[in-house]
Amino acid sequence: MILILKECREMATMKIKKVIYFVYAPFCQRDYKRFGIEIMNNNGFLVEVWDFTPIIYPEAYQAVKPIDSIDISKHSYYKIYLRKIDAKQAIANLKEDTIIISIMPSYSFKTYFIYKELSKANIPYCFFCSNAIPTYTKIKELYSGINKRSIDYFYSKLYSINLQRISEFIFKYISHYYLPIEFSKFIFAGGSQSILNYNIPRSVDTKIVWCHTLDYDLYLDNIKAGFKKKLKSEKYVVFIDVCLPFHPDYFFKNIKPPTTPEIYYSILRNFFKYVEEKTGLKIIIAAHPRSKYEEHPDYFGGREIIKGETRNLIRGCEFVLTHYSTSLNFAVLYKKPVVFITTNDLERSRINANHIYGFSWEFEKIPYNIEQNYDIDWSKELIISEKIYNNYKEKYIKKSGSKEEYFWQIAADEIKKVRFS
Repeated sequence: MILILKECREMATMKIKKVIYFVYAPFCQRDYKRFGIEIMNNNGFLVEVWDFTPIIYPEAYQAVKPIDSIDISKHSYYKIYLRKIDAKQAIANLKEDTIIISIMPSYSFKTYFIYKELSKANIPYCFFCSNAIPTYTKIKELYSGINKRSIDYFYSKLYSINLQRISEFIFKYISHYYLPIEFSKFIFAGGSQSILNYNIPRSVDTKIVWCHTLDYDLYLDNIKAGFKKKLKSEKYVVFIDVCLPFHPDYFFKNIKPPTTPEIYYSILRNFFKYVEEKTGLKIIIAAHPRSKYEEHPDYFGGREIIKGETRNLIRGCEFVLTHYSTSLNFAVLYKKPVVFITTNDLERSRINANHIYGFSWEFEKIPYNIEQNYDIDWSKELIISEKIYNNYKEKYIKKSGSKEEYFWQIAADEIKKVRFS
């Protein structure tokens, strides 16, 4: 009798057995680790990755191919959907013991059908919101009045207007309460700012689980390894590359890169030469993870380019040069000075100017336009403020009091608590 009652209770409160990641950009080997596939497996979940890139961003799917892409024939957990009708059917066939993790919160007019189908199938979903990008609150001032920057911005917006963008704009302002969708179960968040700039269907019942950025996982790796020998024995400066003329996001957003390789890298080389002469330190390039510099000419003038080691390069450097980058998380965690730089082309690009001034504003610094000004006050730039760095950590890396545990272990622990009848 007791055994029967126990079985009835277990049937009445079932647990989540399967975790499916919904992604909207080509999945690669780097993502396999970053998104904690093995951690979820080790916690007893069946794990799958569903890639909707061909449906949501068809042009980018054809144009952007990661170097370390996943071979779909060798990995049964990874599924790519080419047609919306197939994606809808797959969602409709899901069992109730499944939960969805939406990577890089892509809730928009394009992806709305996904959340509508999940709601119809009564499948809970949650959002991954670990990163936040600082926003420059005074960006409008840079583009106010009649000047070349404001005129360029006006024409860029005018040329980019199309039916899709109009639909997205309208959709952004429609309340989630008026749409036939369920609200998200969890939001897995990073710093205190990480959930502010996302359009996410949530209610008072949506649980915000404060984790941290994925960069903090790498920092935890260093702590557990005891901060072993540095990558380089000599002193150096690191430039955080953001792959500006070639970044694949331009394909996804269907926008023109802000500058050309010929203009951009020439300016960088001249500036790097100045920095090396003034400081006596060589500059090493921390290549963007999605860059493919091996397929291009020597854009950096013979300087060493290292990919996949940004964390360790920053940990061992004297100071950091950057336009902007979420990898500044490591500069904050390892307490490294940061010098912000910009160019005329980047100043004319509202998106890039917003990022450059947004990040530099958080560090209470002003970016140097390296086409106009090499007069850098090194004594001022190479001092860090504990207060500023601690504030940045709280807002953009990890909230005080959140767990000192790997991001996806925190997520797995929360998912294991979910019960349904």
